[in-house]
Amino acid sequence: MPRVTWEQEARCRTHDPEMFFSPGARTERRAKAICRRCPVQRECLLFALESRSEFGIWGGLNGRERRLLFHPFAGTDDWGDELISLAEQTRVQAPVTA
Repeated sequence: MPRVTWEQEARCRTHDPEMFFSPGARTERRAKAICRRCPVQRECLLFALESRSEFGIWGGLNGRERRLLFHPFAGTDDWGDELISLAEQTRVQAPVTA
């Protein structure tokens, strides 16, 4: 059986991609709601963090929220588990911004 990558299991594949890159607050809330129920949310967020994706909703966080996660880890490559844990906390606490 061929290995299925996380992208193939992502819930966003069944939705309009524009939703995840639209600047409006309502659209962002809808995109984040889809992410919250995604089985590969963690993998998606890790991809966005590793690739330093600036735009769009990835793993349930927008670009600003992801940049805020990196601030305490500036200048180090040892951020993996700590950053993902912090991101999971941020998803629960962060208000939606436009």
